[in-house]
Amino acid sequence: MVLLDWTRMGKVYCLAGVVFQGGQYRVVRPVQVRNRSAEQHTGWSPFRFDGRRRWEVFKLVAPEPAAAKAPHLEDVWVRDLRPTGRLAPPDERHAILRATFPVPGEHAFGAALTATRTAAYMRPGGGARSLTSLVIAADQVRFSWALREGHPETDFRVSLSVPGLDARILPLKDHFLLQRAEQSARHGDGRVQALQRMVRDMGERIVVRLGLSRPFAADPQQCEARCWLMADGFFSLADPQP
Repeated sequence: MVLLDWTRMGKVYCLAGVVFQGGQYRVVRPVQVRNRSAEQHTGWSPFRFDGRRRWEVFKLVAPEPAAAKAPHLEDVWVRDLRPTGRLAPPDERHAILRATFPVPGEHAFGAALTATRTAAYMRPGGGARSLTSLVIAADQVRFSWALREGHPETDFRVSLSVPGLDARILPLKDHFLLQRAEQSARHGDGRVQALQRMVRDMGERIVVRLGLSRPFAADPQQCEARCWLMADGFFSLADPQP
């Protein structure tokens, strides 16, 4: 598996990658089989994966199909992920990104999203995938930050000025982008500036990876769990970076 998406979900990481199977690339979310009986899938420990890199090649140890529920049809049970010490070469990175674009004319997630005033979601059980990619201009990306009551860490968001997502403010989950911003500045404004600069430096056209969260109720008063739209990764279209 070539590691593609590395997202921060609370204190753990959610990982997704691409395998070459049957003559084509397929996106998979490796899920730890030891948590098979858990009500909600748990992520991977930072102690296991800090220091690893995007585009790194891992061996899926004892993979088996998961009883996945739409839109999270990429789930695969694994006993472990074993690093191979290799990175996917640039030509394969381009091929992988191209393989993650939706078919022209098709909904990005296989079904239409429902929009709220500032967000978007899909109800559990809908859609054909939970991860997808789109190509946009770098100047269509705007980052922001906030401190939410009861949350000690800064909450970073991103807006994408593209049809269907205008006015949506998406949670930013790209671990690599956030990590570089944290290394560049100590506070929210400085990190937002760093995020803008890094995306601008990727070139005029970039690839944005979008994902849908596991079902949860964003509002304590809201009984219905939803799969919320998030921004999972940012890539240079011309030179997909490690």
